[in-house]
Amino acid sequence: MKNSLTRILLYLASALLVSLLFQTVCRVGLCLANAAGSIAPDLLLRACLIGLKFDNLICCYIIALPLIVLSVLSIATSHRRSKRFASVSAQRNMSRAMKATQWFVGILMGIVLFVEVANIRYYHFFDNHLNWQVTEWFGFAATTAGMLFSDHVNLVYLLLALAFIAAYEYCLSRITKAFNKDWEDKSIDSPQDCQTSTPANVRSIVGQCFVALIAWGLCFVGIRGSLQRYPLGLSFAYFCDNAFYNKLGINPVFNIIKTAESSADDMPAFLRDVDVDAAEQRVAALLSPALPADSATLQRCVPAVASPKRPNVVLVLMESMMALNLQRESQGMPLTPFLRRLRQQSVYCSCCFSAGVHTNNGIVASQYGVVPQFAHTAMPAPSKVYTGLPYYLKKEGYSTHCFVTSNPQYDNMNSFLRDNSIDNIYSQYDYPADKVVNNFGVADDYLFEYGIDKLSSLAESTDEPFYALFVTVSNHTPYVIPERYMSRGVTDEERMIAFCDDALRVFVEAAQATSWGQNTVFVLVADHGSFADNPGYDMPINYNAIPLYIFGSGIEPREITTPASQIDICPTILSMLGLEYVNSTLGIDLMSQQRQYAFFVNNDHLGCSDGRWLYCISTNTRHEALYLIGDPHNRLADEPERAAHMRQYATDMMVVNCRRVPELLQKERI
Repeated sequence: MKNSLTRILLYLASALLVSLLFQTVCRVGLCLANAAGSIAPDLLLRACLIGLKFDNLICCYIIALPLIVLSVLSIATSHRRSKRFASVSAQRNMSRAMKATQWFVGILMGIVLFVEVANIRYYHFFDNHLNWQVTEWFGFAATTAGMLFSDHVNLVYLLLALAFIAAYEYCLSRITKAFNKDWEDKSIDSPQDCQTSTPANVRSIVGQCFVALIAWGLCFVGIRGSLQRYPLGLSFAYFCDNAFYNKLGINPVFNIIKTAESSADDMPAFLRDVDVDAAEQRVAALLSPALPADSATLQRCVPAVASPKRPNVVLVLMESMMALNLQRESQGMPLTPFLRRLRQQSVYCSCCFSAGVHTNNGIVASQYGVVPQFAHTAMPAPSKVYTGLPYYLKKEGYSTHCFVTSNPQYDNMNSFLRDNSIDNIYSQYDYPADKVVNNFGVADDYLFEYGIDKLSSLAESTDEPFYALFVTVSNHTPYVIPERYMSRGVTDEERMIAFCDDALRVFVEAAQATSWGQNTVFVLVADHGSFADNPGYDMPINYNAIPLYIFGSGIEPREITTPASQIDICPTILSMLGLEYVNSTLGIDLMSQQRQYAFFVNNDHLGCSDGRWLYCISTNTRHEALYLIGDPHNRLADEPERAAHMRQYATDMMVVNCRRVPELLQKERI
């Protein structure tokens, strides 16, 4: 037993090294699956070496308890006076403890490896690691599971994860068996055991305690992750100007933990440093340029015109329809011929940005003018109650309706929208079962067909105008592509974009052919963009760069090239209709005002852009970047004044958006 402590430490060190090896394989896999262009071996090597610190931190957390328990057990049993206990019972106990350690480490590391394999697929969609926000999907387990398992690529990753975990568990069991063999074999007491097993002397015990303390100290250093003044943080991963390789070193489990810590905070640290009152004064001055700075206010009262219009209003949120899709072609044909043509017939905003990167963000921003607070859901339960487009239209006698493709409970839509002036919600509960194509419900074409029938019936039964929101979803994986569109692209993504564009065309043409459609203002905007062609930005701009169309009854076509945001939709539409309202948001009337920048979020990043420049800052690391759009080089050092100005604008707007706007919107209703 005198060498039992050494054996334990070597066993745990071996388990640690194998765990690090498997995590490094995951990191290389992430690079191979998601790197844009050719892989830079030197940057990959540096990222993997940095990643070892993050991986080691997770491993040290896992082995800390076994290290303490096994080392204490070893020292305690090595100096028992009973030779028989030392030779048999103690070794049997050590054998059991080793097996328990194998189960403990195996289960926890199995979870870690599953997360890391899943992270490879997640990164493909969001250009970032898994974060705490994914836990919000657990409340909608059935829908989330359907979304994941209906995609055959996700199933491949699931099988890969299970095989990878099985390989790890096999290696761990072999290591355990090798180090546990002697103890496992000592099931009976023999005369030789009694003769060779002697109680440890004081010097031996002190020496073992000293070695154990050193091992504990090293484990603590591993948990801390750094010998520097500050413990390991996300910012430690950044070492170059390439955003992908900067993120590559981060362990997704570590990222989930850190984003969970930050989500518990009301605001990110760099925004808590901003003087809210001073920020509000600066923002109010920007929103009310005609007023003196000291008298400008966030609440702008907009009076009604002499004869306000009362056309119907239809708002369509196009799933994942990034602005880049309007430029894309496949086999020499445009993927979005209808949306391209519609630019000439609409008020078209060519420099528009979504407020966030999730559908719930788009629903709230487009209707109520609120930018999401980073990774927090925009439709919490219990609901926040806002004014906004449905509220003011309802005050004018409009009926309000929403059409969704699937379960209205997802993202708390049902409760939130009903609490926020939407009277009727049509969903999967209302559609024929044979029209449901996947876990997200019906396809876009049927959603529009059903909606036109409902709105036509409504128009026949009353003279009152209506407001209708359509939330599409077909352009979200798993794709279900009609057979007739299989030749419209090379990839399923291209085919689905062509299908969605055509579904929009059929809907708009059919709606405008009705009597109510000829007296309707249509708004088409994406809920958010998608990940594509990111040249290496910290914040992929195509996730927020989206198209915005306003067309219909009495609207003169024009192109707006200055920055626009989803939060501008509500004040723009209400002003176009000539209705009285109070604008307590940071949105503007795009027809009469211009904004210098649009500000927006992508989970853990705050961004700001004028369409030519992109500034972004991480909520976790405070890492800043400034890009001339189209160029991957971080120009923060080259353009310090521009970066400072954009940072001031973005932080002021975000602080006021989070601290003041929700409060003002709720007070308005009261």
